Amino acid sequence: MAPVKKTRAVKNVTGAVAEKAWNKLASERYVETSLLRQEIALSWKRCLQSNVDPVMSKISLVTPDLKVLAEQQRDFLRAARPHMKKLYESVKGMGFIVLLADAEGIILDLFGDRKMFNLAESLSLVPGASCSEKVIGTTSPGVCLVGRTPIQIFSREHYCQLYHDWCCSAAPVFDRQGNLLGTLDLSNNNEKLHHPLILGLVETTARAIEMELDFRRVHADFNKSFHYFKAIVDSVPEALLFFDSQGTITHINNTASKILGVSSQGYVGRQIEAVVSNYESVKQRLKNKCCWTELQFDTPKGPVYVNAHFKPIKNENSEDVGVVGTLKEVKEATGGGSIAASYTFDDLIYCSREMEELVRNAKNISFKDTTTLIQGESGTGKEIIAQAIHNYSPRLKRPFIAVNCAALPKDLIQSELFGYEEGTFTGAKKGGKAGKFELANGGTIFLDEIGDMPLTVQTNLLRVLQEKYIVRVGGSRIIPLDVRIIAATNKNLLKEVENGSFRNDLYYRLSVFVLNIPPLRERKEDLEVLLQYFIRKHASAQSIAESIIVSPQVRRIISAFDWPGNVRELENTVIYFLNSMKGSTVTVNDLPPGLKAGADVAVNLKTLEELEKQNIIETLKQCNKNITLAAGSLGITRATLYRKIKKYNIV
Repeated sequence: MAPVKKTRAVKNVTGAVAEKAWNKLASERYVETSLLRQEIALSWKRCLQSNVDPVMSKISLVTPDLKVLAEQQRDFLRAARPHMKKLYESVKGMGFIVLLADAEGIILDLFGDRKMFNLAESLSLVPGASCSEKVIGTTSPGVCLVGRTPIQIFSREHYCQLYHDWCCSAAPVFDRQGNLLGTLDLSNNNEKLHHPLILGLVETTARAIEMELDFRRVHADFNKSFHYFKAIVDSVPEALLFFDSQGTITHINNTASKILGVSSQGYVGRQIEAVVSNYESVKQRLKNKCCWTELQFDTPKGPVYVNAHFKPIKNENSEDVGVVGTLKEVKEATGGGSIAASYTFDDLIYCSREMEELVRNAKNISFKDTTTLIQGESGTGKEIIAQAIHNYSPRLKRPFIAVNCAALPKDLIQSELFGYEEGTFTGAKKGGKAGKFELANGGTIFLDEIGDMPLTVQTNLLRVLQEKYIVRVGGSRIIPLDVRIIAATNKNLLKEVENGSFRNDLYYRLSVFVLNIPPLRERKEDLEVLLQYFIRKHASAQSIAESIIVSPQVRRIISAFDWPGNVRELENTVIYFLNSMKGSTVTVNDLPPGLKAGADVAVNLKTLEELEKQNIIETLKQCNKNITLAAGSLGITRATLYRKIKKYNIV
């Protein structure tokens, strides 16, 4: 990535002065440098040397094969388009177009508001056309490519008369080696809206594109190294499993694949906690330690119990970047199903009224054997609440069995939940096998992702709820049950009932008491306490945690973000910036790409809206509050103007 010159405050030459300079150019083919900014004057001279006609009425359109061009610039386009769309969304409805060109000035992509887009098209500004100085004269994209620096150009500073109504801002885009890849431009024909802030938005987006390209290149290099690594790991006789610092499984070797009965790609990309039923109960023992622990993997052939020896993987700075586990299969579950619930209500981190009410209600029902349904989006902590209820109840010393209904194979889910008798099917164990409900007898069974349970199994579950007993698959013996059932889902079960994918009678049996965990975006007051908690939890030492400072800009970004992944996503973000930061202050550059790329755009958007509001107020004043005249002057419809007046509360 090449260093980009610091953007200077744009001093716009007055329209009269620029027009005087241009008239002299048009009539005498002479550049009056004293009337122009230096970079504009130099560009005009280059255009004269290239015999560009400043009064041309039409631009000759010569376009290459667009398919060939798109293939040649595939990586650049793929990295740029998502960020171009974000940039456009921040100015949508204000009459802008967003343009991306390569290092030769060939337009790769262009889109924007319809009126401005049509105007651009009429001037031959389309994908495949050139926006270089040698073809269309002085414009921001062309000058940017020559000077390799951000620039804004206003109205009559443009060399060609065709663009005298235009205002444009462009910034260069470089690769990691400092080679110029192209330019990003934002243009409109309303000089009042073309504030220096616009150029800042364009620069921010250009930097985001560069970071996206860097990320994609690093990812490609990593994939190459990974193939070498995989060949080595697959050749050793030990069963090995790897996952990264976020808990995502990155590789299992051939020996581990045989034990688990899945292909080498069967678990890759999945969260370790999604395939290991008792992962939460052993997570704390795995952190920064080498230890043996029993894990239960949910596999296509049923649960597989292994003894696992885990060791952290550290980088050159002794920072944890992942974990490698050595697995040894255990033929029978030594825990007898008594998987401990490790979380209590004291482990919950919150200060919001919503969570206070949730915990109060959860505690109230803990002493009762009420069937409970926990509803909440992914990452809100449904299993943690279920474990806390179990540990607050009289059943706390009895088994807590967690079952992920979505992870169980459909053809095995009946036998996994209710067990089977000997000889029921090929490969069945001698003497049969107890199911999850039997293992949970006397305690609590937690049915996670209940909304993904097949209808046939829902019927059997309803019978268990009604009759308080089970019958193993292939058997007739009645086994009485004393089990508390807690179910959880991230789906709207009432809608599932309406769609016919969830039984109405089962829903009302499960929802005797419903706990709704609010998403993090609806309890923003919890962000700060959670942020500090995760910093303390994941910092390598307490002294380091106490010295970490989160910058005000990062706090604003964290507060403004919607957190679709909820608490889990916030925790992963903290883990990311703790491993990315260089000093003791968390800056925007330390945030994950998803937060970092749009950070400046998000922060500056409010200021941009204030500019739009002021422009509308001034236009209404000039038009004596005549809506029709004002809308025409602004280049928008009357309906759009009315919406913006309402939006900005303009009297």
